[in-house]
Amino acid sequence: MTIDLTPFLGGHGPKYLSIARALAEAVRHGVLSPGMRLPTHRELAETLGVSVQTVSRAYEQAEKSGLVQARVGSGTWIRDAEGDSENEYLRAPAAVTDAAPIDLSIAHPVCPPSHHRRFRDALAELAETAHADVIGACRPIAGLQHQRERANAWLKERLGVPGEADDRLLCNGAAHGLMLAIATVVQHGDVVLTETLTDHGLIALARTLGFQLHGVAIDEQGVIPEALEAAIVKFRPRAVCLTPTQLNPTGATMENARRDAVAEILLRHDIWLIEDDVHALLEPPGLKSLTSRLPQQSFHVTSLTKSTVPGLRAGYLTVPRGQMHHTLPRLRATSWMATPLIFELADYWLASGMVDTLAHEQRQLLAERQALAARKLAGHAIESRPSSLHVWLRLPEPWRAEELQQQARQEGVAITTAQPFLVEQSAMPRRVRISLGAEPDLARLSSGLDVLSQLLGEAPPPMLEIAY
Repeated sequence: MTIDLTPFLGGHGPKYLSIARALAEAVRHGVLSPGMRLPTHRELAETLGVSVQTVSRAYEQAEKSGLVQARVGSGTWIRDAEGDSENEYLRAPAAVTDAAPIDLSIAHPVCPPSHHRRFRDALAELAETAHADVIGACRPIAGLQHQRERANAWLKERLGVPGEADDRLLCNGAAHGLMLAIATVVQHGDVVLTETLTDHGLIALARTLGFQLHGVAIDEQGVIPEALEAAIVKFRPRAVCLTPTQLNPTGATMENARRDAVAEILLRHDIWLIEDDVHALLEPPGLKSLTSRLPQQSFHVTSLTKSTVPGLRAGYLTVPRGQMHHTLPRLRATSWMATPLIFELADYWLASGMVDTLAHEQRQLLAERQALAARKLAGHAIESRPSSLHVWLRLPEPWRAEELQQQARQEGVAITTAQPFLVEQSAMPRRVRISLGAEPDLARLSSGLDVLSQLLGEAPPPMLEIAY
């Protein structure tokens, strides 16, 4: 049989919820009657121009709310009216609520309840023991001295970033540090090179500060040395901004030999390097920073946000000798000084070893989720690191990235295409980024991956509303 739900479709939110509401409205208006058999999942999907998965989820939602009943071997039926309570249900507005979308779109570390508890415990401890300057100081601009000294020791020991405490600035997250570094050496109209796909924050900075951003070809290890040298000769850039560890969105990570080759090119051409090392703690020790290879011409930026808890927006900028007097005024102009309380918490965790503990746990949590994604998306081409925040999925024909993104959104799953990461206008890769950390509940992550796997196994619906 066929039914016409179009008069009752509408509203916002996932498509399956819209269909579930439409079923309830059709019953209320007498279009569907108790005891009536509904079309098969495939029949209704073809009628509405949606996927079979969407209809299956709509029927499941309608069954949960008591509107329909699935009978094995017989199909799905509108429930019979049974007593006043059931009649009251049929006269009432549909009891279908908007569930929060499953978020696979944000590059976010896993933050389980144990992390929340540790954060609160640390704040409680600091309420009793925090340095008095945390409450009353508004100088020095570079950050409180004891916090910079602790950060300096950790940066040298754990990340191998050369320098002393006077070379370190405390900033409000890595994005702030990148802005300070770029503003120190790059003027309006200057050229900066970066990877062809790079973090969208850098693209936003180019638009804000007015410098020209050009992309350099990448492979599974990030920027290709030969392509970098050719771009330097062609564009004569003022600086190169690179993410050598777990490049967003591809996850590309340079091995030490690639880092050696890139550093040699930058040294030979005397180009400023701005190293975005925000994912360093998501890799086990062993990879040396690019900055360690050319400390006199490199700014190094990292933070604790991606490896501990998202709310710990403690960023660390290492400034090459001779540039601090240019960078400090830019820090003062943009935030006066970084928030002392945040860095007191970071200092407390650095001193106790909690930062390294949380980073180790984060790698384990992400490894578990990477293994889950590999199982759920088996048979599809994915690229990832064992402990990265996301996977980079190549789409099968005939899917295009924006089609899958829209269809997934209708199914209640948020993912990201390559569009925000494209440095220059070009054909968008047939890829999507699937982030694994934003959903704290592993069951919700698993459900979201199931939806994507189901969609990838089907052809795109023929009438997606996408403007090309």
